[in-house]
Amino acid sequence: MWLRPERQGRDRQLSRGRIVRAAVELLDGEGHEGLSMRRVADRLGVTPGSLYWHVKTKDEMVEFALDAVLGEVDIEAAERMADWREALLTAAQAHRAVMLRHRWMIPLLSTGRTLGPNALRAAEHTMRVLTRAGFAQAVLDPAMSALNQLVVGAVVFEAAWRDGVAADEAGDAEWRAGAAEYARRIAERYPLLTAARFAVDPPDREDVWAARFDFAFGCLLDGMEAYRSAPGSR
Repeated sequence: MWLRPERQGRDRQLSRGRIVRAAVELLDGEGHEGLSMRRVADRLGVTPGSLYWHVKTKDEMVEFALDAVLGEVDIEAAERMADWREALLTAAQAHRAVMLRHRWMIPLLSTGRTLGPNALRAAEHTMRVLTRAGFAQAVLDPAMSALNQLVVGAVVFEAAWRDGVAADEAGDAEWRAGAAEYARRIAERYPLLTAARFAVDPPDREDVWAARFDFAFGCLLDGMEAYRSAPGSR
């Protein structure tokens, strides 16, 4: 599909870009369950059949939508950075922000089957940064996989927590009250756990999630730097 040139239909106002933008809006608002060729056509004021001139299937439309939102990742900001660790962290933070903004893309990224131009641009940037940092070509793919797995895994956990809170705010408030009382009672037996886990109120503030992400990503970079510096690793 990525090698197929965009076709111009009879309706000059309809294009693949307009279809993809409408699909993204539906996915953002209603998730995969709310997306269909008919819903996109209704949103654009056209017949469902006219969409097939530009996209072959719903799955193809979703893949176009996925690559479109990956285009929101500001790779250029990371590319301007000389320090390889700072460049990779900046790109990872940008990916995290986009994934949290478009939750529907998370399970799609987990498959690793993303071949659109924006996905390839991000992958090439990562490998270029690693190469400049002195990593051997043989480890570029596993290194990039490790980075991607950390980012996607961290966002999967964060998004699940946030969505659970949003779905049941009253229940979450009740849970927090109960957890605070429980933490008070077990503090003597589990002092380290209660001090670390229940010290922040609330424990799911944006800055807390961001700090957790940066810490985990930094630990991974520490390991990669140790590997890079080891004798015979280049």
